Amino acid sequence: MSGPDEFDDFVARRKPLFPRPPDGLEPPADLDRMVLRQAREAIRSETSEPAYHGTRWGMPVAIAATVLVAATIVLHVGMMQRDPVPKVTVQNITQRTEQAPAGAVTTAAPALAAPETSATPLPQTTPAWRRDTRSWLAQIERLRAEGKTAEADAEMAEYRKANRAYAGSPDR
Repeated sequence: MSGPDEFDDFVARRKPLFPRPPDGLEPPADLDRMVLRQAREAIRSETSEPAYHGTRWGMPVAIAATVLVAATIVLHVGMMQRDPVPKVTVQNITQRTEQAPAGAVTTAAPALAAPETSATPLPQTTPAWRRDTRSWLAQIERLRAEGKTAEADAEMAEYRKANRAYAGSPDR
């Protein structure tokens, strides 16, 4: 390969396309000062004036609104009173019996309306119509025909509890 001497010889033999001026390639001093002064003015004018001027009252109003909303939420949550939930008790009126007064004759069917008044309940016997599903449903229909709908509904609920597979009509 050829060395660096060949390249230097080539560059020295080559004729330049544009002749260089004798004083060099520096601009005149006046032109240089004028360009530098305009550049400094352009830089200074951009930094001294912002593009958007916000309002002076915007930040204090935003802080006050935030504090007000936060205080309202804290007071609202802190002063909320929850209503007590009432206790719900489920009572089956078909299993309750009324205590008969001393010397009275008791019936085989349990009484449906009055709550127990003593600590010892009377022994319950299952009525004959409750032993067979057809007679039980017939008794419920008789109660409805007599206008005793509350008793009929209670008996139907008891029937459904005893016969879970029963699918009654939707109107019952």
